[in-house]
Amino acid sequence: MITIKKLSKSYVDNSSNQKVFENLTYEFESKGVYSVVGSSGSGKTTLLNLISGLDNFESGSIQVFNQNLGKLSVEEKSALRQKYFGFGYQFHYLLENLSIYENCLAANFGEDNGNINPTLKQLGIEKIKNKFPSKISGGEKQRASIARALSKKPKVLILDEPTGNLDQENSLVVQDFLLDFAKENDSLVIYATHDVRFAKRADKSLNIIEHSIVQE
Repeated sequence: MITIKKLSKSYVDNSSNQKVFENLTYEFESKGVYSVVGSSGSGKTTLLNLISGLDNFESGSIQVFNQNLGKLSVEEKSALRQKYFGFGYQFHYLLENLSIYENCLAANFGEDNGNINPTLKQLGIEKIKNKFPSKISGGEKQRASIARALSKKPKVLILDEPTGNLDQENSLVVQDFLLDFAKENDSLVIYATHDVRFAKRADKSLNIIEHSIVQE
């Protein structure tokens, strides 16, 4: 489903060139759970942005659903994300003028597909669905952000530190839900995390070391 071949990626800052990936080759299967670990600045977030078409690369290729990201326009990459991807981040990025339910509805282009309320319930936040983000706790915002990402049942779920702002109890709730979601929906879930125990729960754990990926 997602195939990376001989990819190189660098950032230029103050005339210096910071290499992130060099000649990177890896293939993600069409379903399953992958964790991405590595030291700070190793390229975890960059990898997630590259495979979802949110960032560009210098050379090589990334194939997503048989489409070469390097040959797609900005609009075409956006359409690809809307069709197949769901996203969750350490910082919730909820729309403050919408309720939690309305945030999930917006992710579904204004249509309730019947999956929003069950998702909110499973994440333990159904009772706050009519509240605005400013009226709920940080942990509830984090779970709401994940509910928004999952409500449209994406084929590919990209998560950057999805449990980073949660206490241990709520972190385990979210972890269990994400792992169950992948199995029940035959989805591909890729998440970056600093939580070693969470990383080990994935089907495959990828460690970014020296501009490449080592599968553990």
